[in-house]
Amino acid sequence: MLYSELWVGVDVGSTTVKIAVVDPESKELLHSRYERHNAMQAKTVRELLSEAHRIFENKNFAVSFCGSGGLPFAEKTKAFFVQEVVANALAVREMYPETRVAIELGGQDAKVIFFEKDKTTGKLLASDMRMNGVCAGGTGAFIDQVAELLRIKTEEFESYASRGEKVYEISGRCGVFAKTDIQPLLNQGVSKEDIALSSFHAIAKQTIGGLAQGMEIKPPVLFEGGPLTFNPSLVGVFQKRLGISSSQVLVPKHSEVLVAWGAALSASTMYKDKKSGYSKEKSLNALENFSTGKENKSEEDMPRFFKDENEKNEFIRRHPLFSGSYPQPEKDSVVRAYLGIDAGSTTTKFVLLNEDEEVIDSFYSGNQGDPLVVLKSALIQLNERYKEAGAKLEILGVGTTGYGELLFYRALRADYHTVETVAHAKAAKKICPDVSFILDIGGQDMKAISMAGGVVTGIILNEACSSGCGSFIETYARSLGIKTEQIAEMAFRSENPSKLGSRCTVFMNSSIITEQRDGKKPEDIIAGICRSIIDNVFTKVIRLRNLDILGKKIVVQGGTFKNDAVLRAFEQHTGLTPVRPERPGEMGAIGIALLTKERMESG
Repeated sequence: MLYSELWVGVDVGSTTVKIAVVDPESKELLHSRYERHNAMQAKTVRELLSEAHRIFENKNFAVSFCGSGGLPFAEKTKAFFVQEVVANALAVREMYPETRVAIELGGQDAKVIFFEKDKTTGKLLASDMRMNGVCAGGTGAFIDQVAELLRIKTEEFESYASRGEKVYEISGRCGVFAKTDIQPLLNQGVSKEDIALSSFHAIAKQTIGGLAQGMEIKPPVLFEGGPLTFNPSLVGVFQKRLGISSSQVLVPKHSEVLVAWGAALSASTMYKDKKSGYSKEKSLNALENFSTGKENKSEEDMPRFFKDENEKNEFIRRHPLFSGSYPQPEKDSVVRAYLGIDAGSTTTKFVLLNEDEEVIDSFYSGNQGDPLVVLKSALIQLNERYKEAGAKLEILGVGTTGYGELLFYRALRADYHTVETVAHAKAAKKICPDVSFILDIGGQDMKAISMAGGVVTGIILNEACSSGCGSFIETYARSLGIKTEQIAEMAFRSENPSKLGSRCTVFMNSSIITEQRDGKKPEDIIAGICRSIIDNVFTKVIRLRNLDILGKKIVVQGGTFKNDAVLRAFEQHTGLTPVRPERPGEMGAIGIALLTKERMESG
């Protein structure tokens, strides 16, 4: 290997791309970067390599790729490829030869690697390895999902966890089950700090107990990967649970790029006698026009949402959403209304219903980790608005429903409360008296309600899994850098929607990674996710072969159906035209307001 070259390792992961430029003489790290690729792997790889070329403009590169998405890039750029566990072992052997076990957490993968010294050479060898399969429990994706639920940035997670004091039991198996554990804690007023710390304990518990599978984790233990680099409190939790001292904990200075560093070192071992085919101009051009050859439309791909603009416009005309403003109360007037509150799993909603059962005001917001504070602030603002208008707001009755039904009922000393299925059925019957079937998709729950003659005849709920619900799509949209309000329009732009099927939230990670590798654009993936919402409905919840059982009048509601792409996916999947209310997310609040009105009027 010529020393006129620099060794470069590029680790293309499920959520990030890492680059390490290494001096071939000293084997020291000269330059590194760690970037989220937001499903644009090729663009990010090219940007990081171009930047490295600008910094070391007079040097040739011997490039080695690794990571879950690295092989296609190695092939396209004529670079070397090294399996990531091998790259990891090379780096650990070179820099931390005393290591007995390495724990690596990435964006969607986790590994526990066991080392021992070769009796003949004395060199460190990877003797065994445990790796997660398609489940992202206990990884960076898990932290992302909990951060989403707490309404904090992933970058802020460490600061919250470092201030945590009490540890609560939270499932570390996956973000879906964790949400089921976390939401009641939030409703009980547990602090975000304690939940963040408890989440770190869940990750450590999952890694030590679930991933190591009984293998003894002997010190010294090396911790690597982005989640362990940027969350020192997580390393502290591992140390505590493993019962090891600070001197037995190894945290590399640049642990987030350690695997890329190891890939660069492969130039002196695996490829010692081989010349790299990578060249600056040709390889960067190959990345500019990168494709795996699989992104062209095939029989397996899904159709577009609309065949033309006219069909799209007709859909929008058919399903209007409320976008107007509520009437300003007149000065010196007395506005008499019923207050219906829906304490959802991820959102808080309320409506004001006048005596003619018309909605005269409403509120819809994420829980931001503290639903009581969100509701209190919104009610204060509502009261102030009426005061400023010189009007008096007289509340005739207050009703609560949803996940936090009893919490809000007791906090507000409300007049009435009931389960959300009853409230949703009441609201649907109000807009469609002969409704035969109601599908409600919320943040973490899904309800399928059968009706006959205005009476509920059957209810099916999703269980612990939130795949196919609002938090499912929002989490992926966030990982792709897409704002919630942009999801539908972006999906509608897709020329070649991904086919992701009806897999669990966490298992779908692998499908999305494959789609990214195959050159699918973010709009194709988000379109596939919107379609998978409905696939989940009919494969995991309703499970009907004959859609005639749904009847003629179908009402779809819940915050997830604010998303036009999900609604359109329902139409395309069933061939039916459902009724979507103008306020799909507030139907639970409308229903409980109507029921409260009946209750109060009946004495």
